[in-house]
Amino acid sequence: MEEATALSSDPEIALAPAPTAGARADAVPPAVGDIAARRATWEPVIGAAGTAQPNPADVKTSEHHATAGDGARIKTRLGGSGCGIR
Repeated sequence: MEEATALSSDPEIALAPAPTAGARADAVPPAVGDIAARRATWEPVIGAAGTAQPNPADVKTSEHHATAGDGARIKTRLGGSGCGIR
């Protein structure tokens, strides 16, 4: 029987957050309930992740909006190859 091993990551992947780790070391997370601060913290991160790589040519998306409890409009997207969007 094969012995189970702990999950390990590629050393290059493990080093990826290093350039920004120092800047985040003393960061205090926004308070629970501070929606504006949490949104300001995460929007740039999510935006960067969403544009890090181009969509493949066979992936179609449609854009929608949801309304948050505080009335903010939040952009959402539906997409994928073969998901029925034309």
